[in-house]
Amino acid sequence: MTSYSAEALSRAVAAVCPDIRLRIEEGVVSDERHLWWELSCCILSSQVPYSLAIAAADAIDAQGFLYQNKKDQLDLPERLLAVLSLPLDVEGKKRSYRFPKAKAGQLASTWAAVVDTGGSLSALISRDVNDARAWLVANACGIGPKQASMFLRNCGVTYDLAILDRHVLNYMSAQGIYSGTQASISGLSQYGRHEQRLRDHAWEMSCPVGLLDWAIWIVMRVANRKQEAIIL
Repeated sequence: MTSYSAEALSRAVAAVCPDIRLRIEEGVVSDERHLWWELSCCILSSQVPYSLAIAAADAIDAQGFLYQNKKDQLDLPERLLAVLSLPLDVEGKKRSYRFPKAKAGQLASTWAAVVDTGGSLSALISRDVNDARAWLVANACGIGPKQASMFLRNCGVTYDLAILDRHVLNYMSAQGIYSGTQASISGLSQYGRHEQRLRDHAWEMSCPVGLLDWAIWIVMRVANRKQEAIIL
């Protein structure tokens, strides 16, 4: 938790929001290859640095396992495991992915769930956004409300869903709109209640909640780093 006041944090967030708006590209990403890359990043980023998740998603994307083949792939977990077990190039250094077997299984299960519906990720994002998120949480292994919301936002589908990570929850605590002690919220119903509180706060700040939480994430990370530097 940062020691900055609620007012100071909200001012900083309000200052960042216009920059976030400028970074958003118009339109929805519907290319199946890019959609699988985005979903892979969301699944692979749990408990690992995002730069490592991106490197792992890039390595899987290069093989075309998820977006090219639409027939049964019984050996998909093994092929994904082989890719995730190799050293990855991360910012000029070789690094190993932390959970190769578990994430290979989750990606393979998610691929099977999408294929079994007879559809594609492109078809999935054409649904009502709340239905799409609910489907992902119920059927995509390794995907919770936070990751599903991140996927839909990163694809440009909607900016009306929030990514309630620990930085956003800490900000909400500072603003008096979250009193829980959890660093993450897994249940979709509970997630939706806290998301609505942040959505109301976003409305007061005249910023879509999906962009506000992005600005919050930036501000809270900077605030925490400055506080750590002072302590040291």
